[in-house]
Amino acid sequence: MNRDLTFRDAQVRDADGLAEIGRETFVETFGDLYSAGDLRQYLDETYSVEKMIADINDPEVEVRIAFSGRKMLAYCKIGPCKLPIDTGPEPALELHRVYVYQHGQGVGVGRILLSWAIERARQRGARNLFLGVWESNERAIALYEGTGFEKVGGYKFKVGDTLDDEFIMRLRLA
Repeated sequence: MNRDLTFRDAQVRDADGLAEIGRETFVETFGDLYSAGDLRQYLDETYSVEKMIADINDPEVEVRIAFSGRKMLAYCKIGPCKLPIDTGPEPALELHRVYVYQHGQGVGVGRILLSWAIERARQRGARNLFLGVWESNERAIALYEGTGFEKVGGYKFKVGDTLDDEFIMRLRLA
């Protein structure tokens, strides 16, 4: 894989690629956990080109893409907090996604995108950055804890008819 990494903000022309990486990285990481029907339903609802275009056009949402050469390798999304938790009176944002193709993991792309998300949240005036993560995704949890996130709650995450246990984590930015 070409290690020549570049990063830029998503544009509408990236919507197809973002939908593809969302679907493929979700399947790479979690595909064996769900029935085919549940997985298909979730992928269709969550990673449509239309949803990606809506995110890119939403002024409250930011999407940053990592490329290896000309190939999309990863992306990160931040925006308003939609997790089922009281974020308190201080401004808060949510880290919605850090998705990296498996073949691109281990070279620091996820850490670079996470650092971008934290810095953008600070620049936008957030005092807290929240995220949801599957309770058995040890690699992601270790990355987040190593960056200073702490577990502050939990919730059920719906994939089709399946309900997964997720942790809610918070990073204090101020």
